[in-house]
Amino acid sequence: MKVGYRVLSWTFQLVIVAIPVAAFGWLLAQELVPSGTFVVNHAVGERSPFIDRLLPDARVPDGRTIVDEPVTFFAHPHRAFDVIDVDVRFRNQGAGIVELGALAADGRSYDLRPLENSLIDGSPWHRLDADDLVLLQRTPRYASIADFLVNLPPRHEIATSHFTLPTPYRIPGYRASDQTRVIDATLRGFHAFKTYVADETLAFSFAFMDMNRDEGADPVSVVVTDEGGKQVATTSIGDDGDVSALARPSSMRSLDLSVPGLPEGAYKVELRAGRDVFFRRITTTQQKLVFLNDVFLGDEVAYKEPARPVRFWTEAKHLSFSTTHAEAVQDLQIGSATVAIPAPYAKVDASVSEDGVVRVTAPVGDVLVEGDGHVAFSPESFFNPDPVRLDWNTDIDRLGVNFVIAAYESPRREGEWTVAHASFDARALAFEQGAWKFVFSVPGVKALGASVEVDRIDMAWRRRAFHWEDLAYVIQRKLGL
Repeated sequence: MKVGYRVLSWTFQLVIVAIPVAAFGWLLAQELVPSGTFVVNHAVGERSPFIDRLLPDARVPDGRTIVDEPVTFFAHPHRAFDVIDVDVRFRNQGAGIVELGALAADGRSYDLRPLENSLIDGSPWHRLDADDLVLLQRTPRYASIADFLVNLPPRHEIATSHFTLPTPYRIPGYRASDQTRVIDATLRGFHAFKTYVADETLAFSFAFMDMNRDEGADPVSVVVTDEGGKQVATTSIGDDGDVSALARPSSMRSLDLSVPGLPEGAYKVELRAGRDVFFRRITTTQQKLVFLNDVFLGDEVAYKEPARPVRFWTEAKHLSFSTTHAEAVQDLQIGSATVAIPAPYAKVDASVSEDGVVRVTAPVGDVLVEGDGHVAFSPESFFNPDPVRLDWNTDIDRLGVNFVIAAYESPRREGEWTVAHASFDARALAFEQGAWKFVFSVPGVKALGASVEVDRIDMAWRRRAFHWEDLAYVIQRKLGL
């Protein structure tokens, strides 16, 4: 009797000790991730300590179905990881392209991955797949993707998606010039453009004003990257000293950039600034200069009044226009056509019916221009260093495209659902307040009346397997050392 009681007592005490020990061991394993892989399975619409809900609500009315874009969510890792593998299960109802992106370390851009491209998967063209690449050919000419890459057709016949052609763009017979050229147009906030350099110094002078309409500092930086995406030059200047929102414009300030000795090629230049910064004039000796996709023509209050017309040239076939000011409600001339902005905050879409490069005139400026092409502020400076980008509304027939190459792997089907995989280098992503930020991009989803229902977001966060120094790291972090 006494022996049985003692055995029962020991067993009970053992259980009392084992439960917290086991719980501590489980928590320690969660923290240390001994295998190097931490798996998060998330059913969209359910609460999760690791993955937030999709936002904003207006674009995901039921918490699962995307009807407008972009849509974002945050993931909260409990420690540092190196790689993020994501599997998304979704149902696409009519969208041409579905992408998942993660906010890059620069805090401005998203590193996008294709989840589904119906334009590629539904194409009747001849298809080749190799090494996560897809090549579509209107008429079969190449026996392999390798053959295509070593003997490219003319660039204007190629459309790309998430892929950079290996052969760099060159202008035959280009000669450097020391003639000064001026872009006398107001550009508001961040812009990116490409320019061409050969046997000359890349030289720019940017004149700008800080309009101080929004609270906070407004530093300005200029970053130059080469054809491989490598940064080759940068310069910057701090705020004007007024961080108020009292709309007191600064005096004209300037930021100069001079980079000698660059190899021949097309270079990307980013003007990194907030919307309080108005670039009033750009002076350069570069002959070729085109802005990429979007141009925000700022107002000229406290600079040059009354407002002046702004003219630019573009090969874009799809443009949209909007303004936030009643004074900028206007009729724009696009080639031989006219497009009216009816009211502030009304976004107007326009399709360009003419082929080639057309001139666009905004009688009073002060308009956000979004498009699928390049923008030059003189016909002489226009050039097109990029192949056609395959987008949801790209008219490849009209553009004379005969080949499409994409870094893309078609998703798999699970009954009525589509499952796609994406992988990200976590070390190259922004990590703010203990979270990564992700985005679903579904271009054209609203215009098409389409939708994408997201059912699951499953992640595997990976790092090297456990080492004993990791335990010291955890202890120090918990103790705040």
